[in-house]
Amino acid sequence: MLRIRRNLSVVAGLSASLLALGACSTTAEVPEVESIAVAETAASYWEGVLAEAQGQTVDWFMWAGDDRLNAYINEYVAAEAAKYGVTLNQVSSDAADTVNKVLGEKQAGNVDNGSVDLVWINGENFASGKQADLWLCGWAQTLPSAEFVDWESDAIKFDFGTPVDDCEAPWNQAMSVITFDSSKVSSEDFSSVPAMVKWINANPGQFTYAAPPDFNGSMTVRRLFYDAVGGYDRLLGKFDQTTYDELAPQAWEFLNSIEGNLWRGGTTYPQAIDEVEKLYASGEISAYISYNAGRSALLVADGVYRESTRSTTFTDGMIGNTNYVAIPFNSPASAGAKVVANILQSPEAQLRKADPSVLGYYPAIEMSRTEFLAEYEALPVPKSVLPFTQQKKNANPELSAAWLDAIEKGWIANVLQR
Repeated sequence: MLRIRRNLSVVAGLSASLLALGACSTTAEVPEVESIAVAETAASYWEGVLAEAQGQTVDWFMWAGDDRLNAYINEYVAAEAAKYGVTLNQVSSDAADTVNKVLGEKQAGNVDNGSVDLVWINGENFASGKQADLWLCGWAQTLPSAEFVDWESDAIKFDFGTPVDDCEAPWNQAMSVITFDSSKVSSEDFSSVPAMVKWINANPGQFTYAAPPDFNGSMTVRRLFYDAVGGYDRLLGKFDQTTYDELAPQAWEFLNSIEGNLWRGGTTYPQAIDEVEKLYASGEISAYISYNAGRSALLVADGVYRESTRSTTFTDGMIGNTNYVAIPFNSPASAGAKVVANILQSPEAQLRKADPSVLGYYPAIEMSRTEFLAEYEALPVPKSVLPFTQQKKNANPELSAAWLDAIEKGWIANVLQR
């Protein structure tokens, strides 16, 4: 069993200890009673969640473009959920489509029998769903595994600039990197955006990115947008149309200036990151930008990528973010969804997915707060993967959802359709 059971025993032990202390002491009785009440309430609440979750099927709508991730979900996470009488059903879906599905159900008056129980959500779609009151809130910090999350960190409290407000639970941390073939390219060619542009122009057809709104393609455009407008500082906070109108033309000019030297002369763009990965695997391109550096190590191990594959970052940093799961307001299996979210966030699951032979995904919790820190720090770092501490150096923030929407639409109108 995972932390779900263990944390219940911790709560129970805490209550017993406080009761014993209270029997021997005549001072500070009110704080002790309050602590006991809090501990017993937490234990009682989670026992109720577990009881309600028994027999529920959780339909988890998520990106399913990674076979190893799918195996992790359907074999490991599903098996852990089954220990609590919960059946986990992975449903392949785009986050925007999922939000529209839940919104349609709300507009149709379906308030308690929705088709979605859990969503791997990105910041842009979380914000639109939050604005429409589509999310169940007030549950994320009640999970037993929530004790391992740094809820005071801005990287946790805000999702693409939108306050999380206890409406979603973190389960993964992602940093973007440049993956490249070191037999053809030097890491120095990617020391900065100008250096990369020089390499792109000298090596036509060897670089591309997926067309937004693909998650990785959109991130690549934003990172280049940052550089084109002189840094992300002026883009932080709420979206400002005047600032966008002033700065965006510089970015479109920049992106159009390199388009002719992209794969196929920039006449077409891959539709998703898996298409970009196939181009790299086949040798058609020699470098690309994406989240999840650990994935390249798995593809090297599988013989899909060449042994010469490496990853690096710009010296002034790459974009990083936290991945969350949310529960729609009308989920008929919200208790089961909480159980799954708690499993995903548990130290055991976080350690497992961090293993480069499993996924190489980075923890969303503070491993230093767990009993598995030594095991986590002992995980090997494949040659193709830049150590996480180096990936995070000078990390660039994500923008608010409104900025993302404007940049994606602007790229389509001013680059793709130009």
